Amino acid sequence: MFGVDRFDAILPPGTGAIMVVGASEPTVVATKDGRIGMKSQMQVNVTADHRVIYGADLAQFLQTLAKIIEDPKDLTF
Repeated sequence: MFGVDRFDAILPPGTGAIMVVGASEPTVVATKDGRIGMKSQMQVNVTADHRVIYGADLAQFLQTLAKIIEDPKDLTF
């Protein structure tokens, strides 16, 4: 909302996890065919209490979130 591209969240007491999403920005990236292109990218950061949230489950959640953001048609039936 304010154009902040990245930041870290501090986990409040009693909270299992908190996720922050930075602003998307055009970024120079390598394409699958080895060329250079522009792509809009954003940073997502999760802070978690590993006594409550199992890290592998959180990683799987982030993979799923990335797939949905990259291809939102999967949200429709």
